[in-house]
Amino acid sequence: FLFKEFTLLCFDESFAAAEGWPTLWLDVFLLGLVTAVTVIGLQSVGLILIIAFLITPPAAARFWTHRLTTMVFLSAVIGAASGWLGASISALLPRLPAGAVIVVVTSLVFLVSMIFAPTRGIFARNLRQQRLKNKVERQHLLRAAFEILEATSPNTEQVANAPFSRDDLIAKRTWKPHHLDKILKKETAFGHLESENYGELRLSESGFGEAARITRNHRLWEIYLVTHADIAPSHVDRDADMVEHILEAELVQRLEDELRNRGAWIPSPHLIENPS
Repeated sequence: FLFKEFTLLCFDESFAAAEGWPTLWLDVFLLGLVTAVTVIGLQSVGLILIIAFLITPPAAARFWTHRLTTMVFLSAVIGAASGWLGASISALLPRLPAGAVIVVVTSLVFLVSMIFAPTRGIFARNLRQQRLKNKVERQHLLRAAFEILEATSPNTEQVANAPFSRDDLIAKRTWKPHHLDKILKKETAFGHLESENYGELRLSESGFGEAARITRNHRLWEIYLVTHADIAPSHVDRDADMVEHILEAELVQRLEDELRNRGAWIPSPHLIENPS
């Protein structure tokens, strides 16, 4: 009956108080429920098992979801399944106390959840971080290539077809040679880069369009930070570097509208629409 009130209390007690909820009484009532469950559980299953059941199933369920309702349901399922499985193993095998086996089963469920859960598990989180890292490196490469080409000629047509070298990229971003080679292989596999004779590189048509889009998003964000966030121009490139990789089309459109309404200069999108 008080699920939403308890949720508000646990996540933001100050906001709950500001909204007029009796946070002190809610806190006392919630603590009373936990105490009642603990006292009843002590009589039924003992101290170790009640502590394991209070903590481990919710902690395991947290790795599987971002929603509290789903977490509560999963917590109950994990607790019930662990109790049934542990008691069954204890009944089937001699000299295995039920309480200890249930705790072991619950702990194993927690470990599996921590490592393999698709939402917050270690494996899934590391995979997402690696994908983001690869995306950031590829986008840095394309933007560096575009800025190198942009510096060679103001003519868009000539820039789109101009070659550049691996040494130019190293000088631009201070990559280590072996690390740069890995990124170049990935971009070549994506079809954004073409290798020329004598080690020269060239952006493909799709690669040039993508490089122009990334560079434009970077400059849009730079303008926004300088214009509206009071970031010093000497630091804005670093801050834009950290954010530009998660700018989606809708957010870019909102940035354009905001800057246009305030009369700020917006980089032209013609390079993206007509790269050649």
